[in-house]
Amino acid sequence: MTERRIRITGGKLITPDSVLEGYDLLIQGSRIAGILPADEGKMQETDQVIDAHGVYLMPGMIDIHSDMIENLIQPRSTALMDFEIALAESERLLAMCGITSMFHSISMYREGTWDVKEIRKASQVRRLAELIRQKKQRPGLIRHYYHLRYEIDNLECYPQVEEMIANGMTDLVSFMDHTPGQGQYQDLSVYRKHQPDEGKNLTDREFRQLVEQEQQKPKASQEQLKVLADLAASRGIAVASHDDDSIGKLKRNRKLGVRISEFPITLEVAKEAVREGYLTVLGAPNILLGGSHSGNLSALQAIREKAADVLVSDYYPQSLLYAVFLLNRRYAVALPEAVAYVTKNPAAAVGIGSEYGSLETGKKADIVFVDSSGELPVIQKVMVNGNLVVDCMNTGME
Repeated sequence: MTERRIRITGGKLITPDSVLEGYDLLIQGSRIAGILPADEGKMQETDQVIDAHGVYLMPGMIDIHSDMIENLIQPRSTALMDFEIALAESERLLAMCGITSMFHSISMYREGTWDVKEIRKASQVRRLAELIRQKKQRPGLIRHYYHLRYEIDNLECYPQVEEMIANGMTDLVSFMDHTPGQGQYQDLSVYRKHQPDEGKNLTDREFRQLVEQEQQKPKASQEQLKVLADLAASRGIAVASHDDDSIGKLKRNRKLGVRISEFPITLEVAKEAVREGYLTVLGAPNILLGGSHSGNLSALQAIREKAADVLVSDYYPQSLLYAVFLLNRRYAVALPEAVAYVTKNPAAAVGIGSEYGSLETGKKADIVFVDSSGELPVIQKVMVNGNLVVDCMNTGME
């Protein structure tokens, strides 16, 4: 059976190195078959021609850290929704945001953790990870991956984490430590502010007791983490560290084989991470908010200092596209560079760059059509594997 051939003409193609105008993008089946000058493109035999009407064409975005699925599964503390429904609804939302590959990032907390949610319990995490693994075998609007965030004080679930890595139930692993007094919570006032509702009315004495209790928890040793990191590496799974707050921590994690530094706390640490060969990850909401909601490193500052590689949505998937065009319009970051933070660079970080993340011949045809003529960028169409999954221009109305 002959593969369907599509020609997209009239668009502005955001490639890894430049923005091309007057070029056509050819798709054959699920892949990009060529990028040709428009006069050559129109000579090609195709089954369909799509006129992009001067809008930008960029690769589908790849989000390697987002817990947005949590609120779809558990919208209230006592309401746990059907996981299949939540994943189906996430597909629609993410496709409309131009995200074509999502690494759902759910923490695995130990029983008894003061801020644990039902969805973060080991049994529910495994259930979601298994569903995502099954979903990879079925066609959908976007691609789903599972990012296992392992809280290193969760010794009870250490064997389960090892098993999940060994059995292909995760596509990215990160080592998390939310102990107060370090990492994201060096400032204990921030830790207090981020407590869930049941912890907001603690007295000063009760809060000090909570901090002492959390600081005294046993944690997985470097040797235990090395076992997990080596197992992941043997299966081609990337390993990340989270909230790196010192150069010493970077060096220890480097010995484990960690290659991704998520949300480094200070510019000094982010710069050192780059020198150490890490790919650094920061939040796109940080760009929109003008700084970290936790009072830590500014993503814009890290970008200006060449200490950032990847932007992720963290908790707000709509932020990726807006951050890209805000960087370009307000802060004069070239579009190919801005787009790379949410496409090419995350693909490289998790080892899927040979297939995804850029508009290049041979890559999968994941393409987002973006109209930037107004105050805010607007997604018109989204293609995944050469198939149109979003078309906001074809409403069916006269």
